[in-house]
Amino acid sequence: MNDITYREVWNKLATKDCSKHVKKLPGYGGKDLSYLSWSDAWMLLVEEYPFADYTFLKEEWLENGTVMVFCTVNIGPLSRHMFLPVMDAKNNSIKNPTSRQISDNRQRCLVKCIAMFGLGLYIYQGEDLPDKTKDQQEMEAVSNKYSLVSNDGEDLGIFFGEEKLVKELRKHIGVPKKDITDDHKKFYEVNSDVIESASKNATGDSHVALAKLLALYWQQDGKTN
Repeated sequence: MNDITYREVWNKLATKDCSKHVKKLPGYGGKDLSYLSWSDAWMLLVEEYPFADYTFLKEEWLENGTVMVFCTVNIGPLSRHMFLPVMDAKNNSIKNPTSRQISDNRQRCLVKCIAMFGLGLYIYQGEDLPDKTKDQQEMEAVSNKYSLVSNDGEDLGIFFGEEKLVKELRKHIGVPKKDITDDHKKFYEVNSDVIESASKNATGDSHVALAKLLALYWQQDGKTN
């Protein structure tokens, strides 16, 4: 067992036929997602290396509420490591996932880690290529969502993330203090709860921009911080 090499393992697992175990799930853009269940992947691995084992490391919680999981697979003295964001069935990150979602994605991470030894690696080919549709779906899945209305109560749409909200607010009320009109004040008033909520969630430039808007229109109302 101690004489085993990465090349030996790769040559054996990369040529192993997984096709009858690969399943399909509906994905984004009408494309099916191929996957190998953790139980099938583990069975195929231990058929060749019954002494293999694995470990899940402590998950990492990110500032936006999403989570990364980590896995190590050992085949004798050989080790591979892998990480994976906790995702839904369409491969979009999940904010504030449940323990069940974390557990399920640990198993997905295990399969991907095993693939680093060669088993079913072809399933993942092309998954890291740029995809604007996938990027947009991911952004919408992890971003805070905000709705704005016009002075007449017309729905102006949903804005994903504080940066896009700031961009839209600047169109309606982003004027110098001397140019503020009653229409600007009214727009602020009907959307003030949304703006204040976004200010609490925002970071960086978006937080600064929202704080300036709040300060400007609080002054118009005779309010102070």
